[in-house]
Formats: sequence, C-alpha cells, structure tokens
Amino acid sequence: MHLLLISLYELGQFLRIVLWVFLPLFVIVLLITTYLHHRRKRLPAEEAPEAGEWPLPEGSVPEERDEPEENDLYKGLLWVKQKFEEYRMQSDERVGALKEELAQAKQKIADLTAKLEQNMGLLMDTQKELDRSLATEAPPAAMPEAASGGSGEWTKE
Repeated sequence: MHLLLISLYELGQFLRIVLWVFLPLFVIVLLITTYLHHRRKRLPAEEAPEAGEWPLPEGSVPEERDEPEENDLYKGLLWVKQKFEEYRMQSDERVGALKEELAQAKQKIADLTAKLEQNMGLLMDTQKELDRSLATEAPPAAMPEAASGGSGEWTKE
C-alpha cells in the first residue's frame, strides 16, 4: 500500500482552513433559509404567497384572473399536449427526411460499387494486355531472369 504523501499534521491544517471558509458560509445560508421560512409562516393566510411565488411589493397590482385556477391547469395540459403533437410531427418529418437520405446514400453506394467492379474488370483486362505485350516484346533471355526473381530489369542486347 502506498504511504500518504502528506503528514497528518498537514492534513489537519488543510481541514482547519476548509472549515474556517465553509462553516461560516454554511451558517449564513442556513440563517437566510430559516428567515425566509419564518417570514412565510408569519404572514397571514391571505397575504401568504403560494408555493414558488414571492410576495408582491406594495403598490403593484396583481393580474386579475377571469377563470378559476382549475382551468389554468387544464389550459396548461392542453398546451403541453399541443407542444407534444408539434414535436411529434417535427420528429416524424425528420425521420422521413433521414430515411430518404439513407435510401439515396444506399443507391449511391450501390452505383459506386458497380462502377468500381466495372473499373476493376477494365483494369484487369488492361493488365493482361500489358503483360501479353511485354511478353511478346521481351527477349527470351530476359524472361527466365524476371520469372526467377531477378532484379526485374531487363536490358536490350
């Protein structure tokens, strides 16, 4: 097992520094949270804000609602449903476009494969013709040397 690279004294000093920094911050955050909760509980029921709302400053007028809050929930659900349907339509269109691209890419690959096979056939035919033409032009003495693994260079005699 590896020995610690620092001594216990240094570890203690590090923990003291960390605690001197973060412990006061923690206490401050705890006090602020406690004060906000206490203030919310202390307000009368009619002035108490709902969950997630802050009390309005004096002089500001809240918006009047024409319908009860039950309909707000229903409207919210309808809005979510509409957004879901829009996203679904968009994703269906995107899937259709991607399928078309895939079909085009597959067709292009098939065309390129056919051209490659055709070009390979032409290349093989050209190589055979070149081998035949070299075989008829080469002197008979140079042929065994090339076939036996010689230098591959032949000279005219």
